[in-house]
Amino acid sequence: MTIASNTLPAEVLVDAAARILESVGVPAAGAVRVARNLVTADLRGVETHGLIRLRPYVERIEAGGIAADPEIAVVRDHPATALLDGGNGLGAVAASAAMELAMGKAAASGVGLVVVRNINHFGAAADYSLAAAEQGMIGLSATNVLALIAPTGAAVPMVGNNPLSFAFPGDPPVVYDSAMSVSTWGRVLVAAQRGEPLPADAFLDGDGRPTTDPAAVLDGGTLLPVAGYKGYGLALCVTLLTGVLAGWLSDAELTGHRPHEPGGNTALLGAIDVGAFTDPAEYARRVDRIGAEIRTAPRRPGVDRVWLPGEKETERERERREHGVPLADPVRADLAALAARLGVEIDARLR
Repeated sequence: MTIASNTLPAEVLVDAAARILESVGVPAAGAVRVARNLVTADLRGVETHGLIRLRPYVERIEAGGIAADPEIAVVRDHPATALLDGGNGLGAVAASAAMELAMGKAAASGVGLVVVRNINHFGAAADYSLAAAEQGMIGLSATNVLALIAPTGAAVPMVGNNPLSFAFPGDPPVVYDSAMSVSTWGRVLVAAQRGEPLPADAFLDGDGRPTTDPAAVLDGGTLLPVAGYKGYGLALCVTLLTGVLAGWLSDAELTGHRPHEPGGNTALLGAIDVGAFTDPAEYARRVDRIGAEIRTAPRRPGVDRVWLPGEKETERERERREHGVPLADPVRADLAALAARLGVEIDARLR
């Protein structure tokens, strides 16, 4: 396999990120799980949730805002449901454990729903729903986050841009993963890091005026909901299914602005055993057939291809696993600086 000079193999990046996380006290298995979560986002082209997040994770662990080695506790347990407490740990560790539990319950009961509270940012939501789809199940994942969206007609943010993901088994899986805002907070971070303008009609500054300046958004700005009141409504549904259902924090009650503050997030992980409803092989065939019909639908002028949800990301992941993951210079610099400061040996191509 030939890796272009501006790209690196995924496993090199996973190894570097895992070593860095281990150096600040994250157990090996958890470090690898978080590293894979971040690198998979970069593989799929979702750089807003990729390795750009590693430095904030490390800084929050060092400041005490994230517990490096938490105890994940079962608060309530029933045949098809459970409530977990993530011990203020890394979101990907607790959410992965919750999805494993949800899939086990679905295998036994047809459906498994697990809510895990007291966690931190859990990365790309599709990472968890896809885990179920890869086992032939339908996957669901969602999380509430710090309030960043003003409800329709309001002047201040009251709900998060709470992401929601579904994944359906097929070849390829059909994967929906979207935050409830036109763009994301991660896009603001990437734009600020790269010195790029933000997309128009997606952000407001601290005075409620449209802006494309990431600095203006970072200074008390707001995200606009996708599809207006519809996106705001879905975002509210997610917080009612996560933080409120867990007896924990709603979006407006979350803080987490500073590195020493716990994130306080909650996630919902769900799995549906297709075999509890219909023949799994026939279901997958129908998913594929519907997908083929959509792809071959008559196209509007100038449109080269009709895509299924998640299909672009799946193709991008296959390509990058073969040819390497492009890494932006600021992200590469972050990795090198973290490794140097923490005394971690990483691949020379990252230094």
